[in-house]
Amino acid sequence: MKRVTFLIALLLCTTAAWSQELLVFPVVTAEVAGDHGGVWATLVRVVKVNAGDSVTVRRKWVCLPGGGFVDDPATAPTWELSPWGSTGRLVVIGVHALLDSSGGGVGAVALELEGGEVLAHAYVADLQQASFFAFGAGQLVPALREPLLGPSHIPWLGGCLNHPCSLDPPERWNFFRNNIGIVNPNSEALTVTGVVIPFVGGLEGHVEVPDQEPETFVKVIPPYGWLQFRWVATRDYRRILYMDDIVSPAFSFVISLTPDKQLPYYAYASVVFTPDPASDVTPFNAPTFVAAEPGYVAPITEHRSR
Repeated sequence: MKRVTFLIALLLCTTAAWSQELLVFPVVTAEVAGDHGGVWATLVRVVKVNAGDSVTVRRKWVCLPGGGFVDDPATAPTWELSPWGSTGRLVVIGVHALLDSSGGGVGAVALELEGGEVLAHAYVADLQQASFFAFGAGQLVPALREPLLGPSHIPWLGGCLNHPCSLDPPERWNFFRNNIGIVNPNSEALTVTGVVIPFVGGLEGHVEVPDQEPETFVKVIPPYGWLQFRWVATRDYRRILYMDDIVSPAFSFVISLTPDKQLPYYAYASVVFTPDPASDVTPFNAPTFVAAEPGYVAPITEHRSR
């Protein structure tokens, strides 16, 4: 009997732990303007996997550029997904509700989930191109469910054709815009160092550029802070390969991140493609969301020095 009671208690504890989860999203309001006339806004969609579950979604904290806050559970914005009813299986949360009472227009939001498993995504749309209902005019962002702890890496940033990756088209066109985001959900500041690993295109594939000293950057994120910045290469990563008249552009980049403290954080990139202005194609924004992954990726120069 004691064994049965113990197993039941263990099962209840396991179920409780499984049914409570934290979902983190970067968000922007409809008042945030982007390049080429873009106006960006965010919707979050939460769908119950099991229609019979009773699920509560409650805002846990808000991280803002100058620092944010932790919500009081008694007064935090809350959404209920009731069991079985067809209208209770999905909740769509607009950006103004996500950032309610924050005073901010951009940042990151954590939603605490209780009661069951869900599908959870944010849709970040360019409202100048289409509405929230037209997929393809923005990017679908899966919930960040697990924080990073220690070194991590962003597995792909887009490359550029010019010297360096300039922001001044069309003479020095940059065909990808790379925006890196870092979220610090802690009560103390976090300093993150980035190391750049560049790759160039070749006739036999793509090779890492073996610079002696890798390009780096350092960013300080305040307590409960959110930082998103446009990363631009400061070096010429083009290489002449095989023949003097063939110049290979920088094809892509991997970015390794190292925080100064052993604290949880979130990181991601938004890689935005824009057509070459010389192509006479009407400028548009085609973004891709890239979540950071655990583990430090060392540039080739670090491997050689060991």
